[in-house]
Amino acid sequence: MKKEIFINESMGETRIAIQEDSQLVEVYVENQDKHRMVGNIYKGKVENVLPGMQAAFVDIDYELNSFLPFSEIGTGEYILEDDQDRNNQNKKNIRHSHIEVDLKTGQDLFVQVIKEPFAGKGPRVTTDVAIPGRLLVLVPNANYIGISRKIWDKYERRRLKKIAQRLRTDDAGIIIRTVAEGKSEEHIENDFNQLLDNWNRIKKKADREESPALLYEDLETASSVVRDLLTPDVEKIIIEDIHQFFLQQ
Repeated sequence: MKKEIFINESMGETRIAIQEDSQLVEVYVENQDKHRMVGNIYKGKVENVLPGMQAAFVDIDYELNSFLPFSEIGTGEYILEDDQDRNNQNKKNIRHSHIEVDLKTGQDLFVQVIKEPFAGKGPRVTTDVAIPGRLLVLVPNANYIGISRKIWDKYERRRLKKIAQRLRTDDAGIIIRTVAEGKSEEHIENDFNQLLDNWNRIKKKADREESPALLYEDLETASSVVRDLLTPDVEKIIIEDIHQFFLQQ
């Protein structure tokens, strides 16, 4: 499969298109005047808990409170009761009929933005914090190892799992990304150590800061797309920056 990434910046927008075998499969558009929030981690303060809506509203120092569905509360620290199997690792694919949570107004908690604010609604957040790197994703407060389904070779999956088992700490899970395939143990360990350092800095900042506070800011759109989608099957990245073009003339 031939895969290409096109990046263009003009008229106050960043536009990214992804083609597979000359067919457009994904498009990202970001207004440069609007600050990207997806991926950011905050120390939030619970403003309202609404069991009837199965959701809470969390202040993250944005003009509108963020929206936290109970189904996005991912640790047993906050879940009291769930009438379905809350130990199921695929909980996000399950429509919960009722969840009781141990959240109180004024309570502090870590949240991560998973959807930008839109049409007068605040950003959507989750307590399932994840810190992406080039080869791995660190999942604090989890204890599992995940491997990209795009890594087919069973021997390579076994090798990567052994590396992850050696690296994993008691309080953080690891997801192995597609681009980790064939990478040396040293490269994978370096990526893990960098992610762990990032998480430790986030925790130290949280101890210093009063809520609400921004603890971690993810990359802007173009950089995050390259980080997340630059896999071995990408044949070409084309960057067209009209400002740089005119500066070079």
